[in-house]
Amino acid sequence: MTPVPDEQLDEKVEDINTVYRQAPELTQKGERVLSTDELSGVQALERKYPKLPMARGKPEGQEFEYKRHGTQCFMINFEVATGRVVEPSNGYTRTEEDLVCDDSSRIQEWT
Repeated sequence: MTPVPDEQLDEKVEDINTVYRQAPELTQKGERVLSTDELSGVQALERKYPKLPMARGKPEGQEFEYKRHGTQCFMINFEVATGRVVEPSNGYTRTEEDLVCDDSSRIQEWT
């Protein structure tokens, strides 16, 4: 259960940091550096009851019960040089196609 220490960890981290520092320069040359974050097993929940209205001296309330709608997997791809989100995806599973984005018109601004 205890991971084996990676003796090359520092070198690998430095390689990644070097690519990230070069990202703006590479973007000007027409290349793209992406950082992908995977969020798997995110619960899809819905509140069972509507919020309780505010009353004098009391904040808006929320019941604790909810309905479960399974789980979702999210893949978020950040363009390192610009901070834009590129082709985020979600679904019940993750596939290789979730990592592919070859249409620059589908880039969304990160907000």
